[in-house]
Formats: sequence, structure tokens, C-alpha cells
Amino acid sequence: MNLVSAFVVFSVTWFVALYCLLPIGIRSQEEAGDDIPKGAMAGAPSNANLKIKAIGATIISALFTGLIYYLVSERILTMGALDRLFGLE
Repeated sequence: MNLVSAFVVFSVTWFVALYCLLPIGIRSQEEAGDDIPKGAMAGAPSNANLKIKAIGATIISALFTGLIYYLVSERILTMGALDRLFGLE
């Protein structure tokens, strides 16, 4: 696996992991009892914790990219193996 492939795997898994982590632990301003300014939506997140979620997505993506790198470099995951897995042979 070359550097570009590893970057693509990392980028795609980072965004998927981030989108999966975004709704976790979210409370609206109304649920949190915050003072809602005029014109603001009551259902807007009170505290989204984006920094923690971005760090979590980075860790998940790094682990997944490392797993894919290992499987490709050890020739466990090949195009032939994928063909057999999905019954395309």
C-alpha cells in the first residue's frame, strides 16, 4: 500500500468515524436549560465537544488504516480474495 492509498483510507474512515461520533452525547440548548437567545433554535446543540470527537475519529481512523495496511502488506487482502468473498469469481 503506497502513501496515497493510506491517505485515502485514512481520510474516508476519518469522515465516516466523525459522522458516527457527532450525535453521541448531544443535548439541545432547551434540554440543557441554557438561555436561548432570540432568533436561535432551541434544538441547537448546547456543547458539541467537536475537539474530543475529532480526536476520537483520528484514533479510530489510525487504527483502521493500520489494520488495512497490515492486511494489504501481508497479502491477506487481495483483489482475488475480495472476488472470492463477494462471489464474483
